[in-house]
Amino acid sequence: MMIETLFLLSIITVLSPLVGAFISLLLKKWTAIRDIFSVLTIAVSAVTAVIIFILFDGAPKPYDFNWLSWSAGSDLASTTDQVIQSGFYLDTLSVLMTLIVTVLSMLIAFFSLEYMAEDKHRSRYWFFMQLFVGGMLLLVLAHDMIFLFLGWEIVGLCSFFLIAHHYMKKGEEGRKPALSGIKALIMTGIGDVGFLAFLAWAYLQTNSLLVTDLTSGSNAVFMSILLLLAPVTKSAQFPLQSWLSSGDTVNIDAMQGPTTVSALIHAATMVKAGVYLVARISPLWGEPVFYVILMILAGISTVGAAIAALVTTDLKRVLAYSTISQLSYMFLAFTIRDAGEHGLFAGQAHLLSHSIFKALLFLSAGAIIHSIAEERDMKKMGGMRKELPWIYGFMLVGVIGLMGIPIISNGGYSKEMIITTAFENGNWFVFVVGVLAAFLTALYAIRMFLMIFHGKNRGANVHKPKYIMRITLGILAVIVVASGFVLEGPLQNKLTGHNEAYTLLHFVPLPFFVSLGAIILGIGLSYLLYGKGQTEVSLIENNNVLRFLRDVVAHGFYMDHLYNAVFVKPVFWIGNQLSFLKTGKINWNMILGSFVAIATIVVLVVIV
Repeated sequence: MMIETLFLLSIITVLSPLVGAFISLLLKKWTAIRDIFSVLTIAVSAVTAVIIFILFDGAPKPYDFNWLSWSAGSDLASTTDQVIQSGFYLDTLSVLMTLIVTVLSMLIAFFSLEYMAEDKHRSRYWFFMQLFVGGMLLLVLAHDMIFLFLGWEIVGLCSFFLIAHHYMKKGEEGRKPALSGIKALIMTGIGDVGFLAFLAWAYLQTNSLLVTDLTSGSNAVFMSILLLLAPVTKSAQFPLQSWLSSGDTVNIDAMQGPTTVSALIHAATMVKAGVYLVARISPLWGEPVFYVILMILAGISTVGAAIAALVTTDLKRVLAYSTISQLSYMFLAFTIRDAGEHGLFAGQAHLLSHSIFKALLFLSAGAIIHSIAEERDMKKMGGMRKELPWIYGFMLVGVIGLMGIPIISNGGYSKEMIITTAFENGNWFVFVVGVLAAFLTALYAIRMFLMIFHGKNRGANVHKPKYIMRITLGILAVIVVASGFVLEGPLQNKLTGHNEAYTLLHFVPLPFFVSLGAIILGIGLSYLLYGKGQTEVSLIENNNVLRFLRDVVAHGFYMDHLYNAVFVKPVFWIGNQLSFLKTGKINWNMILGSFVAIATIVVLVVIV
């Protein structure tokens, strides 16, 4: 009876926002009812997710069904039955992810009631927000490759529409969101192609659609690279990070969407999909090259994104770079291949922590931006502690979580797990990068906080947010603190299925004090540089080399310029050269398309 109950609850969790998305379109004329209904569909998923978490006993539970079967084999007398299976899979990872996605999405949706109140296109917003949540839930609960990839694609498609939400505005205000949505769709699509190719190969190797049946096989090195494309693009890791945050001077990225969308993408959906995929595949995939490449890319991303956050002046883009850096922290944890899988748990714990404090930070940023007429440049803020005292306190909690201050924040627990695990397993690359990132995180987090709230007001006209925003931020602030204590015992026991404590109760002095010292050093240096309301560092401004390096980072490391020169312009050139093929005659186009399709199939058959 318990298994049937969990299965039913899983179905309700996924279907509530998916079905609700389409119903909300029918309520277009009743705006207040539509808005509340859209929040409630996600709230239903949150309630069922909490119930699933309470009932779940830690033992993996698959719920599969066969929806297509046929016979295969050249000898009809000895045919073999073949089936296509789909279903849901409840284990510690999927239960945790379901809880994160639903609860945080519910709070973000509730926040949206006030934040998006004046938007004229809320019907489209609510439709894609609910579809976004439903797609992410399908992805994390999927036991088979079909549901997994379907959820993966729904998430990517919804991110495109939500990032481009303001495309109907006039001039640059509409052009930039439109281009940003297209950019996100194309760049993450690179990973989608690799992921689909990997899943097709995995099915040929295992003759099974179940994700839990994945194992290394022939061509595993090449397949590891294909598999890596998915999390690298979806979670915006180097060198494909610019769709999420492109630098102040490029200004074509996911930050063009509403701030509530940014919170949803960074805290509960989209970028977390890549982390989830690695966490799901990690215990099953034994190819060393997968972890070596992932560790190198994550190491570069961790430090590079933290440095970018240090020179960025756009508030949302600082938080976006912060997300890239913190996601890399999780990937680094997954590359620690210890027998007790402490690295895997540490990465999952930081996934939980980051989701909560990043939701708080982005929604706090949304409240600030909403209060000063959509201004995002931190150089134009300052002195807002007096005008926005509630937001000041809530964002301070988020900053403490981001820096990973021990004892008083969830980030402190999970960050220490990663650094301690790396130290005890002798993974010095992860340890050194983790400590360096802790220093840089404290440096840019305090810089951001001081530039917004301290010093003198540099011209921003402030109006205070109403109660819905304050209530949401207050709830998240409480969870940031409380979830750290939960990580210390009950949640770990629930997620690991045993009582072995590997958090601060497993205290190792050297890594703890090294990382704590790095945080304190970062805080002190940041206060020294920005404590009096400064927006620039004279040392950088007066040094040609440092100013040049700062400008390189501000341009997003010129990654978009490189892609434009190497890929975009050549493709457009080829398109122009082949423009004579565009006759406008449908019969000719169908013949040409069929010829290309047949030729492609022949080539693939020969290769296979």
